Amino acid sequence: MEEFQEIYLSGGKVEFKKGPSGGVSLRYSQANPWPVSMFQVCVSFEGEVLDTVPFGGMGQVIPYPQPSLLAWVISDRHGMFGRRCPKCCSYFRINVCPGDRFCPYCGYSGKSIDFLTDNQLKYIGIFCKSFIAAHNEDNDVILDLDNLVAELPENKPQWLYSEEKQQNNYSCENCKMKYDILGEYGLCPHCGNPNIEDVFQSKTEGVEKQFREADKRLSDRHEREVEWEKLLIRCVSEFESMANQLRYYMLRFPATPQRRNALKSLTFQNVQKANDCIREWYGFEILDGVSDADRRFLNVMFNRRHVFTHNAGRVDQEYLDNTDDTTVRLNQVLRIRSKEISRLIELVRYCGLRLIRGYMSIK
Repeated sequence: MEEFQEIYLSGGKVEFKKGPSGGVSLRYSQANPWPVSMFQVCVSFEGEVLDTVPFGGMGQVIPYPQPSLLAWVISDRHGMFGRRCPKCCSYFRINVCPGDRFCPYCGYSGKSIDFLTDNQLKYIGIFCKSFIAAHNEDNDVILDLDNLVAELPENKPQWLYSEEKQQNNYSCENCKMKYDILGEYGLCPHCGNPNIEDVFQSKTEGVEKQFREADKRLSDRHEREVEWEKLLIRCVSEFESMANQLRYYMLRFPATPQRRNALKSLTFQNVQKANDCIREWYGFEILDGVSDADRRFLNVMFNRRHVFTHNAGRVDQEYLDNTDDTTVRLNQVLRIRSKEISRLIELVRYCGLRLIRGYMSIK
């Protein structure tokens, strides 16, 4: 599907049937060829959503706050529900609502009802009004969502919400929840487990695949050097992007103001310095098991990325000062070789996984 495509509700009919004893029973029916899911909330008579309520089996009584009404929130046609973080106001979708406790973007933790969208709240209000109308007027009330959706967009009532496809779908390795978010890195909305290792592994595999294909396809020296320059920039950038995301997660840990400020200013462009800081602060090393020669190589390649990005590949004094690279001269245009890219990919993968798994060990 296209990103940000509108996804209508699963539809169906919600019936509020007045019983002979004066009570109102609820019935939902649906015969559409797409998934449907729902969850239940209880709502005070003042219109405040109090909590989620599990569905019970035949004859089973589920306790929930009283006095209140029950309302059913229906999924979109993917079987997913929109969520809105009350802290950062970011939107995402998930396939199971009760029990979700985390914003995948900022990490806010709260009850499931904290993440209801404005449109879901409007729908819940109409649901409760329909229940009350059936009770007070001695008439059955039907919300025919199929007909209302079929008439979109001309006659769409404000309370009839739809959801929106985001950019990337994930299934949590830990709890199996499915979620749809903007960007690539995020926390599982149910258990808070980050998807960072899976995404980083996928990215490094993509870099490696691009390298192998180019190595087989290209024979012209200039074309190969241009491709290796692109891969150098991509490989180092993927590492820094992942590391900066982990730094954002680390900033959620309790810390003194001094430590927090130091972490905010930490840069992963200097891998050795970042390694020393991480070891001092959290007790693990990004470069554990990396030889001195490979450490020097990483420092050279990370600084070469900077030169290619900001100085068109021409050596400046800053590069020489940062690397002590005696193989090149001031103002020389750098050349990248295929064996350097192959070596870089393996080292970046290794160091990235060291950082990710070290972070996971302190959670």
